[in-house]
Amino acid sequence: MKRKAIQFMILAIYFLSPLPIAFISLKGLNFSIAAPAFIGTVSYTWLLSELITAARPKFIEKYFSLDKFHRFHGIMAIVALALGMLHKEWASFAWGEFEFSTVFGDFAIMLFLLLTVLSVIFMTGWLRRIKIIKIVKDTLGGFAFTKYGTMKVLHNFNIVAIIALSVHVITIAYFVRADMTLTMMYALYFIVSLGFYVYHKLIRPILLKKNIYTITDVVNETDQIVSLTLAAENGRIFDYKAGQFIYLRVKDENYTFEEHPFSLTSAPENPHALSVSIKDSGDYTHIIQRITPGTKVTVEGPYGGLWQPLEDIQNTDKSLVLFAGGVGVTPMLGILESLRQKNAKNKAVLIWSLRNENELAYAAELASFQKDMPNFTFVPFYSTTHGYLDAEKTEAIFKSVAVPYATSEFVLCGPKGFMHTIESTLVSKDVSKQKIHFESFGL
Repeated sequence: MKRKAIQFMILAIYFLSPLPIAFISLKGLNFSIAAPAFIGTVSYTWLLSELITAARPKFIEKYFSLDKFHRFHGIMAIVALALGMLHKEWASFAWGEFEFSTVFGDFAIMLFLLLTVLSVIFMTGWLRRIKIIKIVKDTLGGFAFTKYGTMKVLHNFNIVAIIALSVHVITIAYFVRADMTLTMMYALYFIVSLGFYVYHKLIRPILLKKNIYTITDVVNETDQIVSLTLAAENGRIFDYKAGQFIYLRVKDENYTFEEHPFSLTSAPENPHALSVSIKDSGDYTHIIQRITPGTKVTVEGPYGGLWQPLEDIQNTDKSLVLFAGGVGVTPMLGILESLRQKNAKNKAVLIWSLRNENELAYAAELASFQKDMPNFTFVPFYSTTHGYLDAEKTEAIFKSVAVPYATSEFVLCGPKGFMHTIESTLVSKDVSKQKIHFESFGL
């Protein structure tokens, strides 16, 4: 209940953030002037808030998993941009043009629009079912600018648009409205938001370089998955919860010093080391398969909300059902290890969807879970043999392992299509969405 209350409070602050500026700027204006001004204020404050959400502030992320955080960030950026375009057209009609300031506003809108379109097409799967979008992606797929890493760099040029937008609104407030209080309010919102961005992009990476981890062990689970054990050089590992993930940067000349998210397969009950598993799924992760013990890395985290169903599960009759698609099994290993370390007696089921038996990894760990946890059941599912895991097959598995819908918490991690199928099946069985916890694998 406390978590829900804080979530509501954070969202309320976000959505009501335009009101202090609006209260000052709209006083005494008639509707024809006030209406486009209010829409512009909402667009401005919400676009600035995107700098804050992009900085992954821990005081917010701990109440919302980063997966949901990112989706909110993307959706609200589009909403704020749409409001900005509406403001531009309405204001031009109602007020006329202010040449110096309008140039900056027009530039900001155009840059936001270009980067938003590119980001939605090439960095998300939101429009993947639209045929024309698929054709565009396939046609442009060979160009460097469409690669995820390049798009991530281009996406950061939104800061240029933010600065141009801020120049637009601040100059309007100072030169056109001649209102120093309003000017200071606009400037304050910009400075606070920019501060989060600067900390995230410049200061945090510098601070991380002082908290070095060393890779102490490398295990090739399969020909495509490598597991790494990390030890902190200062002997202190940060607090985290089972099922969370970290951002890793490798301090080696063979790697670019860029961050990549990887799930923790270790449990917090082991205070001496962290472990992650990395699948070969791209240029960076391909190179990292050859990483050697002794390599230095920095670690930022923890992030993620898959730990939430574990909060109150002990000393209850609740069951925990884990659905993993492919390498989405990695956070499940940390969750199971935590249950084992706590000697939890709850019924636990891991349903792992794979293409074939060659992809099955972590055989020793899974066998040890089955040995040490009498109420644990492992169900591998191979799509090449049985087809994709759909609603009918999911129900058959539930019957075979006697999953109690009413008293279970469900954790999902894997491809979005996979999770959507499982979630739909659970909802059709009257499972409350409050009991379904999920995280997209790959941010």
